[in-house]
Amino acid sequence: MNDSDRSISQVLFNFEIVINDHTAYLNELENLMVYPDPDIQKATRLVKRMRKVRKELSQGLEIIVKNIDKASDPKIKEEALGLVNYLTIVGLKDEREMLSTLNNYLKSKGVDIEIDKDLEQINKIINSISHLNF
Repeated sequence: MNDSDRSISQVLFNFEIVINDHTAYLNELENLMVYPDPDIQKATRLVKRMRKVRKELSQGLEIIVKNIDKASDPKIKEEALGLVNYLTIVGLKDEREMLSTLNNYLKSKGVDIEIDKDLEQINKIINSISHLNF
């Protein structure tokens, strides 16, 4: 196991909690958006929590991107690529779509919590990892 394997392995270990939080927040956002008039305060708090988790995802994905080519353990490499694939196809895509819907709703109510910046950040993350998809 080389340094790249260790770096990626640490990210994968930490991502267990981060991915669970991300999924829970996505489910919470989806449930919130089901109602005709979602609670603006609840939505604002949820977006703030999602930003924290997205920052952790971004930092971990950056480590994976920097180290994946130098990783020697095929199991670690496969797990990392599977995680990247999941985030690209499902996690981040769903987050982007739901935040876009929420953003349109909030703006229609005269509320701007700068979700446009979140959408830009998600696109930037997806672009930075898209070459790793398989």
